[in-house]
Amino acid sequence: MSRDFEFKQLLRAYRGGIISQSTFEAEMTWLEAGAPTTNGNDSAGFKAFGRTYKSERAAVVSFLDKVRAGEANGGEAFAAWAEVCTTDCIRTGIRIVAEREAYHARIFAQRLAELGGETRAMATEDGRKFTAYLGNPSIPDNEKLLRFTARVGKPEDVIKPICEFAELLKEDLSTKEALRLFAEDELSTAKWIWDSCAALNAPKQQPSASTTM
Repeated sequence: MSRDFEFKQLLRAYRGGIISQSTFEAEMTWLEAGAPTTNGNDSAGFKAFGRTYKSERAAVVSFLDKVRAGEANGGEAFAAWAEVCTTDCIRTGIRIVAEREAYHARIFAQRLAELGGETRAMATEDGRKFTAYLGNPSIPDNEKLLRFTARVGKPEDVIKPICEFAELLKEDLSTKEALRLFAEDELSTAKWIWDSCAALNAPKQQPSASTTM
């Protein structure tokens, strides 16, 4: 893969919340230093997200651990939002999103254990701050929606790193299929949030002249 392609994968992972800013910066430094670009066999390692892993399994373990931590944090963040949500039409939807994030974390933790991996990744400082933001009762729901959409980007961009990584997997078909379903969940969540954001932040219609007379 070209350096440009590797950079785009890394950037998508960062924008999608899969890796933290510090990890992104470290990986960029590693990439700029000149990493080997061969992928596809054990001797060359396994290329994903702009770096080389010892094997496909090593890449999967690293990915699952990071996503598990991110989804657990997401579950807490949306649960905190649901507790203070004052907009009736989205409150139940926020609760559903919280449950989705939480069950993703549980499933990925289980798969990680099946592969003999360890749960090392933790919620980032940025993630903790965003949880506090969503749980702040003084911030209107429509502003939270605007902040969230700006943070994660377009729905299709959210799932692109997940789909690209899944396509690379040739041995771990169990994780490959799980990631396909995970991507569908994330796409559904992102689309719903974007639609809700558009609806709650639509310009207020002014009454026509005929209705004011």
